[in-house]
Amino acid sequence: MHAIITTPGFIVGSASYGEAGKLISIFTRDMGLIRAVAQGVRLEKSKLRYHVVEYSFGKFSFVRGKEVWRLTSAQGETAVDDPAVQEFWARIALLLRRLLQGEEANIQLFDAVYACHTFLKQDPTADVESLLVLRVMHALGYIGDDKEIHGFIYSNDFTPGLLELAGRKRIMINQHINKALKESHL
Repeated sequence: MHAIITTPGFIVGSASYGEAGKLISIFTRDMGLIRAVAQGVRLEKSKLRYHVVEYSFGKFSFVRGKEVWRLTSAQGETAVDDPAVQEFWARIALLLRRLLQGEEANIQLFDAVYACHTFLKQDPTADVESLLVLRVMHALGYIGDDKEIHGFIYSNDFTPGLLELAGRKRIMINQHINKALKESHL
């Protein structure tokens, strides 16, 4: 019998799989980026249907199949209705799909993304994109430890005061991000 692994995750993409299934890309806290098959999830009667929505967070259970992971259960959080927030998470998901390779846990990175999600639930109008992208790029080793940005990269906090400071230093933050993207040929 195979072990069931349960972990929090963020759905970064999906595609149709077979007649009624989906191949779902999930950035998980404990296993990194994995691709799992959810059989029958596109059927009207599927219990998982509303828990595997793109760009949503939740708790997912997997079992290792012969060739792929199989999604056995999901407890998704309520999807955000705000189109601007959905577009934001779509951009973050695209960045994660581009930067993450294989099944390698990165707890620091997941915690930063989840902290941003938690903050945006309280204040969906906050401008957090540059700060989150900076933290993502740093957690993956694309941005080094520069004293100008030290206070932004070694914290998972998203507070109004920190966001105000990041807003004043947005040009410098974006320069670090753009330099890292250019040098990595992404």
